[in-house]
Amino acid sequence: MAVVTAFGKILRKMRIDCSEVLGAMASRLGVSAAYLSSIENGGREIPDSLVAKIAQVYELNEAQIKELEEAKAKVKGAVDVNFQDQKAQENYVETAVMFAKDFSRLSAAQVNELKELLKKFESSGEYSNGSVSM
Repeated sequence: MAVVTAFGKILRKMRIDCSEVLGAMASRLGVSAAYLSSIENGGREIPDSLVAKIAQVYELNEAQIKELEEAKAKVKGAVDVNFQDQKAQENYVETAVMFAKDFSRLSAAQVNELKELLKKFESSGEYSNGSVSM
């Protein structure tokens, strides 16, 4: 029996909300029903273009796109980091690689601490100057 992934659960909910069956969603996305089913059940990797296509076809808002991206990362077990303008600054890339390499060594408590710190950065709007009041 196939196990529906986190990504698949979101797609299934979207179908229910839109009163669609798998075949109808697959058709709208330009893929076969078998291919979409395989993605839902973790049999195939989720292509980056699929998230963008779903967002376009179903007119998703930013929060819905973020939810899809997070579900994709859970299924993949990895995340992509887009450095945009910072890619020329070696320090950003080096820090991200160090973090990713050592992430598996962190305890659950340390991960929670980092998560809370990052939430503070996000909510403060002060990413650019690096100062966050604790």
